[in-house]
This record gives sequence, C-alpha cells and structure tokens, in this order.
Amino acid sequence: MPEDATHEGPRKEYEKTMKREVTKKVGSMTLVVTEDTYDKALTAFNIGVAGAELGLTVTMFFTSRGVNILRQSYKPRRARWGEAPIGWKESSIKRRGGPILAELMYQAKDMGVRFYACYTSMISQGLDEQMFISGIKVMRMVEFLEQSLDSDVHYTIG
Repeated sequence: MPEDATHEGPRKEYEKTMKREVTKKVGSMTLVVTEDTYDKALTAFNIGVAGAELGLTVTMFFTSRGVNILRQSYKPRRARWGEAPIGWKESSIKRRGGPILAELMYQAKDMGVRFYACYTSMISQGLDEQMFISGIKVMRMVEFLEQSLDSDVHYTIG
C-alpha cells in the first residue's frame, strides 16, 4: 500500500460500509499474517475489514514474510510460478466489482484496524520502522501473545 496511492473513487465505494451502524461491540479478533503473497494478503484484509464492519476490535499481526506487506514499497508477489499476474488478478476483481488489496488496506486503516509488525521478523528481513507505512507499531512476540490472550477469535493466514 504505497502512501501516494490514495484514490478517491474506491474510498467513495466503501463509504456506505464505513457508516454502518453497529449497536454494540461484540468482541475482538486477532489475525496473524505470515506470508506476503497477494492472495494471502487479500484474504487477511478481507477478514479484517469484515470483522471491523461487525464491530469487532481487529488486530492484525504481521510476522515472518508477512511483515513485507507493511512496507511502503510493497509489491505483492504470486504464490507460485505460473500463477496469473497480479495486475491481471486486480483488473479481474475490479471488473467484477470487488475491492483490490490496496483499497482493503486503506479501508482497514480507516476503520481502526490495528497493525503490528513482529520485531524479530522485521530484523530478520532487514527492515526498519521507517520502511513501513504510517501507523504501524512494532512489537515483540511476547507482547503480541500477551495482548492476544484477551481476543475472542484468532485466525492465522499463512
């Protein structure tokens, strides 16, 4: 999700979702994202946005290769050789009226989904905090585990 890729069109498309009224908070959800492929990232953000729509407090923790998704210069990669190019996938999704990854990332951020990067994974990937999009908190695994103990629902995307 490059910082300069703000598009007003997609944002307007999901404004009605952003205004959905939820009468009460029903709990919390934690997503652990361990891979940086396009399909895994799209799945993680789809689930995160859906949870936020339901009124859940959503936390996304990016570890292993998943920390790459939080990079300012993130370029999604294909899961395997021979798979359709990312551009083709996104144009197909848009043609059918679905949201692409960058739109879901902006939507999740706008809806208050919390993003955390694993400190150990960040170091092992050779990244530093300045390489991430704004609003990312870096935490150690033990801090994440302590925080996630109170979560009602846990998903691992990897």
